[in-house]
Amino acid sequence: MGFLGVEIMLVMFAVIMAIGFLTTYIVAVKYDHVTPYLPYISDTGRNPPESCIFTTICSISSFLLFLIVYVRFKYIRHFYYDNVARIKCWNSVALVVGVLSAFGLLLAGSFQAGAVPVVHFTGAMTIFFGGVLYAWLQSIISYQIYHVNLTRHGGSVAIFFKFLLSVLTTLVVVTAVVSGAIARNIPNPHAGAGHTLHLLSTWAEWLAAGTLTLFFLTLYTDFTRIQVNIFVQLRVNEATYV
Repeated sequence: MGFLGVEIMLVMFAVIMAIGFLTTYIVAVKYDHVTPYLPYISDTGRNPPESCIFTTICSISSFLLFLIVYVRFKYIRHFYYDNVARIKCWNSVALVVGVLSAFGLLLAGSFQAGAVPVVHFTGAMTIFFGGVLYAWLQSIISYQIYHVNLTRHGGSVAIFFKFLLSVLTTLVVVTAVVSGAIARNIPNPHAGAGHTLHLLSTWAEWLAAGTLTLFFLTLYTDFTRIQVNIFVQLRVNEATYV
């Protein structure tokens, strides 16, 4: 059975992430669980009922992310292993990093910051730093494929946006982590410089989530070339009983 249009996974991932996190934010603000001035994404899923939505969104998104990472891996493996130097290594590393990132998203959604903070923040760091590394790896792979003239599908513009989003994501993730760490070590983090750094950290986190999501959409043109087939057959030792 053939499934055309696997690129729909990319669109579904982006839409679910955007609508899902926006919904948890609105619900959290409605119940006065967070400040309306863009809290950390984790804080919007800390308390019920928004925590239930947060877990659902992260679980669905992590599954889609795993599928996206695996399909991308198989696509590169099938078409380019024999033609591009070192791409096998890059692709294998990207698979591992991508799967870990998907698992990190699942952890962050399943273990809320207020319930099991160590596991939650481990998952959050995995998805953000893993996502940054995955973006760079895919940018390098795309450049290598383009550079050896194996394909012009998508063109240099798509590769430019891959690298641009990789740079932006790196900057905002580092900004979120560093400014957040400094703010937490200031005696009064809710006023003055501490509050400014806190807001900088939260805004950077939301931007990081946005740029990472946009990055996966840059794979759209490649995914339009793919048809995924599923074959179902009996095991050899079961065929005699049909």
